[in-house]
Amino acid sequence: MFWIKFVLIAAILLVVLLLGVEFSTLHTELVTVNYLLGTTTVELAWVVVGAFAAGVLVTALVGTFVVVPLRWRVARLRQKVSSQEQEINLLAKKAGR
Repeated sequence: MFWIKFVLIAAILLVVLLLGVEFSTLHTELVTVNYLLGTTTVELAWVVVGAFAAGVLVTALVGTFVVVPLRWRVARLRQKVSSQEQEINLLAKKAGR
């Protein structure tokens, strides 16, 4: 099962890489980028790569600061429920004597 998942992910990454190379060779025209501190002229492919990288960074930050603490909370609550279920079972055994 591991190998199938590995091959599938590798194939997807290879396709994305090939599409990126094809895109960068077809879109070499220069564009002007206006940002907070000034302007610059860059190839369109680099602008797209930069936007993609910024999106990945924002997604990683959201995952780190929102999703991970929620997963920790769920794990703590599951542990608490498990300990309470054990206590209920113990009390039920004692009451059933």
